[in-house]
Amino acid sequence: MKKHNIFLALTILFPLAQAADNKPEDAPAKLDAFELPEVEVVSDTPLGATGLAREKVSGNVQSAEDEDIHRHEALDLSDFMRRNLAGVNINDNQNNPFQPDITYRGYNVSPLLGTPIGLSVYQDGVRVNEAFGDTVNWDLIPQNAIANIDLIPGSNPLFGLNTLGGALSVRTKSGFSHAGSRAQAYGGSFGRKAFEAEHGGYKDNFDWFFAGNIFEDDGWRPFTHSALHQAFGKVGWENENTDLDLSFTFANNKLNGVGPVPTSELDQNRRAIYTAPDTTENTLYFFNLKGEHQFSKTLILAGNAYYRGNTTNSVNSNTGNLDETCDTFNECIASGTAPASNIANRIVQDGAGINVQVTSTQPIFTHENQFTLGSGYNASRTHFTQAGQDAIFSPSHATIGTTPFGTEVNINGENEYINAFATDTFSVFPWLHLNASAGWNQANVVLRDNIGTALNGDHTFDRLNPSAGFTVNPLKALDLKTPLQELTFYGNYNEGFRAPTPIELSCADPNAPCSLPNSFTADPPLKPVVSKTFEAGVRGKFNNALQWRMALYRSRLNDDILFINAPGSVVAGYFQNVGVTQRQGGELGLNGVWKKLNWFLNYSFVDATYRTAETLNNAVGPINVKPGDRIPSIPQQTVKLGAEYEILNGWFFGGDLQYVSSQYLRGDDNNQYSKVNEYAIVNLNTRYAVTQNVELFAMARNVFDANYASYGVVNRNFFKNGNPEAFLGPGAPISGWAGIRVKFE
Repeated sequence: MKKHNIFLALTILFPLAQAADNKPEDAPAKLDAFELPEVEVVSDTPLGATGLAREKVSGNVQSAEDEDIHRHEALDLSDFMRRNLAGVNINDNQNNPFQPDITYRGYNVSPLLGTPIGLSVYQDGVRVNEAFGDTVNWDLIPQNAIANIDLIPGSNPLFGLNTLGGALSVRTKSGFSHAGSRAQAYGGSFGRKAFEAEHGGYKDNFDWFFAGNIFEDDGWRPFTHSALHQAFGKVGWENENTDLDLSFTFANNKLNGVGPVPTSELDQNRRAIYTAPDTTENTLYFFNLKGEHQFSKTLILAGNAYYRGNTTNSVNSNTGNLDETCDTFNECIASGTAPASNIANRIVQDGAGINVQVTSTQPIFTHENQFTLGSGYNASRTHFTQAGQDAIFSPSHATIGTTPFGTEVNINGENEYINAFATDTFSVFPWLHLNASAGWNQANVVLRDNIGTALNGDHTFDRLNPSAGFTVNPLKALDLKTPLQELTFYGNYNEGFRAPTPIELSCADPNAPCSLPNSFTADPPLKPVVSKTFEAGVRGKFNNALQWRMALYRSRLNDDILFINAPGSVVAGYFQNVGVTQRQGGELGLNGVWKKLNWFLNYSFVDATYRTAETLNNAVGPINVKPGDRIPSIPQQTVKLGAEYEILNGWFFGGDLQYVSSQYLRGDDNNQYSKVNEYAIVNLNTRYAVTQNVELFAMARNVFDANYASYGVVNRNFFKNGNPEAFLGPGAPISGWAGIRVKFE
């Protein structure tokens, strides 16, 4: 750990030592549209490069710059999305701010194995969904390295696997786009201490950018201490025709969480825990070489080559012994068997790939046209081992091992993803734009059992997914001059595809259930998941003080993959295809900048339901789901309101509110239990520029100390004779932090 701290200190301090003396010269013209100070285009492919003008985009894409993230004093990317973006909600089932289960339009993206992942996430054109379970580790994306993001809705086939409900494209800073130096330190509630620094600059055709973060927090509940060490670096070279960037992302993080707690215990103590520990350690080494070359004014080649290695070590506690020979605490004690167990997992994932695309903006008969053709080969290897031990409980419900760890599972997995795509946007008129796309994906998943042969398997899935859409501006068509500007109607249809992951393929037998992932067996094959999405909407603005957008959508999934509890088990289960599920809803967004006021309002409605009858299981027993039953853990309504106002010269005061409606408990797929209650939380932040280079800032979260829960699950209370009960994930109480920020342009 000391080596990592020294490395981070050098990353932070060395550039700052030179910051005041090195003033960048004039930057050359930018080849990459996303490296411009003001980004006016939207990602139309993972590599981006040229992007697509927003007026031609047939979807409710939500974009944000690094200034937006800083204005909210967001802890990380997931925190910003939760508080700002329409359709995004967080189920805080680990009670760790860096391990949220995020839903967007009813689709999940989470660091937790067993979650049905429906979104793809890209960093500088590299898909960062992990190979073993398509999960996303939010703690591996340094917040102060982010330049801008696009949240792209729908089953866009250009973004490949897992893009069932949307894709998140993250682009990092460079010395050309973010020249200067910035550092900050802050602390406050829960023993939190955080230090961040970044420096960017350029000279002639070369540029550089470095960032580092050190974060430590004790958490507001027992056994939730976390420590993060992140570093990011990028060096580049560019002339009028070629742009090359080599980036490196490093992280060495230790996260502790505690899961949901029975309501009977939360009623007595909001800080109560059920069991501990639940520790995750992530170590990331991520290299990415990205390049672009302009052959002519209308022809650009872009590509990347990368290596991404992530090692995850985790230890989590469970009720009951390894053999599950007793069902309650009293039963275990009476029979003289261990009442608890610990599971230690080690996942080593190494991925590499190359992706390339060529974009032509050559007009067709004087009509604007943008055509992109691309392909990619991405492969990863996973080594998974698992060991277990029996344990006892301390008075604080922390487990203490009583036997040595014994290795139970040792497997290797190989994922090979091949894709090809084409997309074309044609301007029939300056006010009418048509788009058509197609993406082909093939997934080859190989499993090799290092203990026996039961887990050996070879699986191949492939599909061609289409997309089509349009945008039309009637005011431009009629050449009308009105206060309403940029009025655009749009519509699109697209299809997406998700292949079963190694963990799902290894745990799909109802007769041999496993934990997540407690044990593996040879299993029947699973079907790939297919999504089909329609979206229509309208957007426009009156001026910069009032911009607006509305969208309606319907998305259906065939053969969705869910983790189903084994009958009578609170831990073990298996993955299963279900028939048809549906997410439909609408979004309304308003925002603007008026004089010294910056404000936004986002409303989202999502109706997520089963459309076919299913027989499922939860921790209590079998349940019969009928068409129309709502999918759990997806609130129907969310409202997000925020503003920041410059009260005096250099003194800004802002705040935001999130309202989340009630939701069904996870496991309550037939909607028989009481819901998790609706809630609203308010956050405040302020900053004051003492000088041009020094700024003081402070932030408060949940200022009205709302007593709320963002997540719930149906479970049996092991400590109370296995009685069925709602387990809730409580939200953090009122808290505050303050710090100082230094910056040099």
